[in-house]
Amino acid sequence: MKKLSCYKCHHIWSYEPPLERRAECPKCNWDAHVCLNCTLYDKNFHHECKESQSEWVQDKEASNFCEYFTPIADRSQDNSEVDSAKSKLDALFSSSSPSEANDSSPVGSLEEQLKGFLKNR
Repeated sequence: MKKLSCYKCHHIWSYEPPLERRAECPKCNWDAHVCLNCTLYDKNFHHECKESQSEWVQDKEASNFCEYFTPIADRSQDNSEVDSAKSKLDALFSSSSPSEANDSSPVGSLEEQLKGFLKNR
C-alpha cells in the first residue's frame, strides 16, 4: 500500500499501486491522478514538470495519462518550506524601517537621492 496526499483537501489516504487514472480522493472526490498531486510538478520547469520527457498536460487539475506520475505522500514539507520563506521575508523587511536606513545602505542612499530630487523640483 502507498499513500497519497490530495492537493485539494490535503487528506492522506492509501491506495494499492498502480493508481488508476480515474482514481478519486475518498474525502473530496477530486481526481487523484493529476499533476498537482505529483512530486514532479513544479511551476518553474518547462511544461511545469521536472521530468523532461513528459508530455505537456494543459489542465494540471484533471486526470491524465502521464506515465511518470509519482504521488505526493506528505505535504508537510511543502508547508515548512513556505513557512521558512515567509519568516525569512518577514525578517528581511522588518529588520529596518526606511527612517532607520544608514548612509552606507544602497536602498537608503537611493531613497535619499529620490527625496532630494523630488524636493528640488
